[in-house]
Amino acid sequence: MHDLNDIRDRFPGVGGDWARFDGPAGTQVVDVAIDASAAWQRSGNNANSHGSFAAAAACDDLVETVSATMGELLGAEPDSMVFGPSTTANMMALTRAIGRGLGPGDEIVCTTLDHDSNVAPWLLLARDTGATVRMAELDPDTGRLAAESVIDLVGPATRWVAVTGSSNAVGAIPDVAAVTAAAHRAGARVVVDGVHLTPHRGVDVAAIGCDVFTTSSYKWYGPHAGIMCVEPGLLEELDAYKVRPAPESGPGRLQYGTPSWEALAGVDAAARFLLETGMDVIAAHEAIRFARLLDGLHGIEAVRVVGPADTADRAPTLMFEVEGLAPLTVAERLAAAGVAVWDGHNYAVEAMAPLGLDSEAGAVRAGVSLYTTDDEVDHLLDAVGHIAGSG
Repeated sequence: MHDLNDIRDRFPGVGGDWARFDGPAGTQVVDVAIDASAAWQRSGNNANSHGSFAAAAACDDLVETVSATMGELLGAEPDSMVFGPSTTANMMALTRAIGRGLGPGDEIVCTTLDHDSNVAPWLLLARDTGATVRMAELDPDTGRLAAESVIDLVGPATRWVAVTGSSNAVGAIPDVAAVTAAAHRAGARVVVDGVHLTPHRGVDVAAIGCDVFTTSSYKWYGPHAGIMCVEPGLLEELDAYKVRPAPESGPGRLQYGTPSWEALAGVDAAARFLLETGMDVIAAHEAIRFARLLDGLHGIEAVRVVGPADTADRAPTLMFEVEGLAPLTVAERLAAAGVAVWDGHNYAVEAMAPLGLDSEAGAVRAGVSLYTTDDEVDHLLDAVGHIAGSG
């Protein structure tokens, strides 16, 4: 598939009177993922794993299938896939297990560009263990995170480095492979938050070299679920908090309870959709719409675009302010005009101050998704222009 201009037909939730720029918080679901989830629930295969009857075997087969598909999508080992309700939940499980091996004198490096799901769990871990969190700062002038700002904080005491693959606030994509290589040279392990990267770029975990990579399928046209890729050797080493009957090895050590089988069926279908469509094709299609959006906002007087000024090394997401108006007011007026955007800090808590934004009010966030059209971009720009002109 090379021409994606008719791709909207694959998304039953898209259309009507709304121009949807709310995808960074959760996209609409592609048809095959909807169908796969519904088909599973109608199949009679809802059961649990490791049973002696057919439905239980079907659950085991589903895990094997979706693990292989996710391995293909992420360039990772299928036996590294941990499934949970969300990336935040998966990170809490991971850091709780990590914490049993940390103490005073150990250091963790986080960044101010990250979503709080890759910051708060580490802060809680440090609080409980006596370890220290050091924060790598994004560049307030460019809205980007230089690899060196992270690498410079890595030293003999560093045990873990947590860095985003792409900012969910302003889209900036740091050089996580360089960060990972430097961290490994120092004997530290690396977690890459890939939630906002996976919908917009091809991912190769093996090439990045990180020890943990996280993603959430509801950000790439699938159901609400989190997938955490944990290097198999590390997976065995972690002293996981778990119920006693849970597996002693493999991904089940970090999974809290029975997974949502219907969600796994949808995850598999959504991942296959990305693979079949082609991430390079998706990125190229989105780049055209995003350039139109970014250039258009830069051209509106009284609008300040927050973060990077161009589209290089960037997912198609931005934040902006309208002079004299609170972000919530702008979002409400855009909603009245049929445009869906988000306002606030969008969980990128640490990024607000360096970006010159109020810690709670934040700014207006708009993201381009695979189904975004030029007409929708123009609709948003016309509405913002009207709002900026009317004050």
